[in-house]
Amino acid sequence: MKLNKNALRLTTAAALAVALIAPGAAQAASTVVKTDSEKGFAALQVGNRVFVHDSEKQLFQTNGKFHDGKLIDLFTLPYGPATIPLILVYNDKAGLTVFSDLWPEFAKGKEKNTTEEYMSGHISFKPMKKAANRTNHNYAEQVGDTVHVYTANDFDDLKKGYHESYAVKGTLRGLILYDCCPYAVLESPDGGLDVYHAGKEGPMKAGHINL
Repeated sequence: MKLNKNALRLTTAAALAVALIAPGAAQAASTVVKTDSEKGFAALQVGNRVFVHDSEKQLFQTNGKFHDGKLIDLFTLPYGPATIPLILVYNDKAGLTVFSDLWPEFAKGKEKNTTEEYMSGHISFKPMKKAANRTNHNYAEQVGDTVHVYTANDFDDLKKGYHESYAVKGTLRGLILYDCCPYAVLESPDGGLDVYHAGKEGPMKAGHINL
């Protein structure tokens, strides 16, 4: 049987994950609950923990009772010339949560860390009036039929206010972050979620989340 490139990437990542997760490959393989792949990245839910890989190695994993859970989707976002993998996980206590690898700013001295993750944001099951990140450096607000995304004027002094980064028509469901860049999560006509960011000429669709 001939595998296509995506299937081959997923098979390679799955094999690497199995080798890292447990001493017995057969034992680990039997606990794989769900796999997903996109653009050369793969996510595997093993038991109640989710592992993310590229075609060569593990990149990060979920950790702990508020992060481990059910893999909903692996999706990717553009970050300059790079492509960043993120996962949407459902946790009984934390709800729908998005995780990424450590940001470049946070990875100093941890460039080889393959287990720690960053909690990039939460997604709501229902439409939202407002969503903010944990530090309040960015927030998104629903006004009429449009979502407005704001960024702090001074990250060291939030009292200096905010400016609008971009606005896009749609229904707000969350706000996620990667390296201080805000990505608005909006309802998609197909029942999933679309992710937007600020492009050179206005808001641009950056990714899609399958629910």
